[in-house]
Amino acid sequence: MLDLQDVTVRHGATIAVQGVSLGVAARELVALVGPNGAGKSSLARAIAGTHRPVQGMIRFAGADITRLDAPEIAARGLTHLPEGRPLALTLTVRDNLLSGAHVLGSMAQALERLAEVLPSFPTLAARLDQPAALLSGGERQWLVVARALMARPMLLLIDEPTLGLGPRAARETLAVIAGLRETGAAILLIEQNAALVLDVADRALIMSAGRIVARGTPRSLLDDPGLAQAWLGGAPRGMRAPEEKRP
Repeated sequence: MLDLQDVTVRHGATIAVQGVSLGVAARELVALVGPNGAGKSSLARAIAGTHRPVQGMIRFAGADITRLDAPEIAARGLTHLPEGRPLALTLTVRDNLLSGAHVLGSMAQALERLAEVLPSFPTLAARLDQPAALLSGGERQWLVVARALMARPMLLLIDEPTLGLGPRAARETLAVIAGLRETGAAILLIEQNAALVLDVADRALIMSAGRIVARGTPRSLLDDPGLAQAWLGGAPRGMRAPEEKRP
């Protein structure tokens, strides 16, 4: 579904992402974890077309999208949910959801899609006519995800969905996201909270200083004492990234 080969991203003279390769298949949830400033969000923006890479290739659904603009990439079925994504808090839950279906072309199609999405979000379904401002932090995150699903994406690129949430709301939000694999979507989930996201991921990659330093199944990463201590439980400051390990 998604395939990156040797992708490098610059911000001026600074290399934010260097030589990253990764893949995500349909119905797979791949977690990209690492400390703040590791380059995770820069990589997400390159995939979504809002920041063009200076090197490498990005393929989605069999096509090269490396040089495409963000609207064209989105129209092909890749939906990016950036960190801190906004909601229209004065609008109802229903209207927020319908706003995500503008690419479908008609209100009839939007309403049909709404009926397909709501069974996965019973809490939202029960509060359709309430303003989004009345939702809890976790419920607002579910609304962001549900709104993205309205466009029938083939791949969801989700950046820090648990940011600012308490432990319970964070777990519930990740459980909702994990369940989206049943729709056939591929999911690339970017998170600093490795302990939580590894519970729901099929595979995981650890990123530091713009590079992938380790990859594998959650179990294989957690079973590596060096990786678990340094990158999955809070790395000591100044620790140098290890060379990439492949299972």
